[in-house]
Amino acid sequence: MADENYSYAPKYVQIQNYILQKIESGEYAAGDKIPSEIELARQFDVSRLTVNTAVKELANSGIVERVQGKGTFVRFVPGQSFSSPMAFSGGIKIAPFEHSNNKPHRLLEHGVIKADAALCQKLGLTAENPYVYKIVRCVDVSSEVDEVDYSYVPLSVCKDHTFDCEALKTFFLHDYICRYFNEKPTHIRIFVDTPLTSDMELSLLNAPPEKLFSWDTFLYHGNQVLAVTTTVSMPKENRPFITLEF
Repeated sequence: MADENYSYAPKYVQIQNYILQKIESGEYAAGDKIPSEIELARQFDVSRLTVNTAVKELANSGIVERVQGKGTFVRFVPGQSFSSPMAFSGGIKIAPFEHSNNKPHRLLEHGVIKADAALCQKLGLTAENPYVYKIVRCVDVSSEVDEVDYSYVPLSVCKDHTFDCEALKTFFLHDYICRYFNEKPTHIRIFVDTPLTSDMELSLLNAPPEKLFSWDTFLYHGNQVLAVTTTVSMPKENRPFITLEF
């Protein structure tokens, strides 16, 4: 059984504190898999039901995410995860289209494509190696497409990785890369009103291109571009693009 200072707390709380301490210490990073229910039950000498209760509460709080058939993974580390508002050293939190985090993405398309000149320029690709893995997802509101995400990962980054369709339906790209790739994102950059690429099918938004609003979210590991997501959306009244919290 784990030897902790909170030994008088209920067992499920002990398990939660154990996991949270591992996250806070950096032993469990965003995207890491935590021990299985069987392992935790053995470690704390409790039933799997007790472990399930503990992990379920952490999942409901957004700290971890349970993936059927895969296990439970760290989803949010304060100051590191981009799935929640991003904290900066000055104490400001920024969240582009904060409401989108609460809406499920629908996977529309994924596979390898040859990037056009504009996309090659964004990702720093050469004409000799212009291939990327393309992922298209949308957010639906009232049975209508509200915004579309076009994500691109250079094959030099994803290499021989086999993308998990179920995970693509659930995770933000940052979380997916943290979980499955060796190179973890260190920072992002967002550019607004960026050029669209020739592979994008915009008819889903049912609006002329000149009325659409777009922005690029670049994921970096140091100076290396790991991926870029172009989000295309219809501008809406009374909906902020960026929210700053002090």
